[in-house]
Amino acid sequence: MKVSKHLKFLTSGKVIFVFLLDTLLIICTFLFFGWLLNELKPPAKGYFSYRETALCLGLSLLLSGVLTYLLLIRQLWNIEEFITKHASVFDAEKADNAGDTFSPPTIDTTLYHLIQQQEFANAQKRFEEKQRKKAELYALSSQIDPHFLYNALDSIRGYALIHDMEEISDITEALSRVFRNMISDKQELLSFRQEMDNINNYMKVQQFRFNNKFDYSFDVEEELPDKYMIPRMVLQPLVENAITHGLEHKIEGGRIQIRAYTTEHKFILAVTDNGAGISEERLEFLENAMHIAYSDYSHATGTDTHAGIALININRRIKLTFGNEYGISLSSTPNIRTTSEVTFPLLLCRQ
Repeated sequence: MKVSKHLKFLTSGKVIFVFLLDTLLIICTFLFFGWLLNELKPPAKGYFSYRETALCLGLSLLLSGVLTYLLLIRQLWNIEEFITKHASVFDAEKADNAGDTFSPPTIDTTLYHLIQQQEFANAQKRFEEKQRKKAELYALSSQIDPHFLYNALDSIRGYALIHDMEEISDITEALSRVFRNMISDKQELLSFRQEMDNINNYMKVQQFRFNNKFDYSFDVEEELPDKYMIPRMVLQPLVENAITHGLEHKIEGGRIQIRAYTTEHKFILAVTDNGAGISEERLEFLENAMHIAYSDYSHATGTDTHAGIALININRRIKLTFGNEYGISLSSTPNIRTTSEVTFPLLLCRQ
């Protein structure tokens, strides 16, 4: 093969054309597709001219460029769709920083926030599993045979009756019924009539304990007790909270009013006491605490968590069961009154 001393190189992207006077060497490399084409051809009669060959190669290069462009555009569309889909992960965070200048989300920030979200979800799952195991261990370690408790209370009541201690007998019977309701009843819902009976037994014990220094009353529409059902263990903690944090330190004249009424779609229970009341700061704190996780609340309040745990637990139970539009609200005027109001949907008693 005779090679001329004069070579002409034309380079375009990754395609190199080498023209010899008596031989045409074509080296075509498309790195994007991983193609490699080497061709060594002597000019022959009837064969393509150099110009025609260059034109064909140019068209091939143009076609490959268009295909490459389309593939790149498709990848960019996928990236844009990914960012748009997950931009809401940190939109709220941007909105909170009113003074900051908003910048569109980028790939690295989107991935960072997604990783943060996943880590938080995993941590929350581990925490809930740990709490569940602790609750199971606590339940096993503190498990009491309810029959032993009932039999012991019945023995005390029988002894009181034999010795003409009627008041002790009545209190023991009421306490036995309170424990029976708290321990053995597995129903999630019960008629409001049943809950009123439970409160009567509970208040009989509390009045005996505090030497009748407070009284209580029901203000209930006549048809409600036998018509509607309510979640069990909702009213009693509200009454207990009113006694413990409102009336316990009141010398005399304490009063608890329990109201029940309905609207078009809601059943409303309101427990009002004329005790110490709650300061504005404490009231605001409790309202906020009912909207955060128990772990955050415990961390925020240190060891003084008992005052709000009952309200927080009831609020969480109702919202998890019936939705966020239901739950507990608080209102208070220090040294005058405090009202705890709980709402849930209308639940008709089973016929």
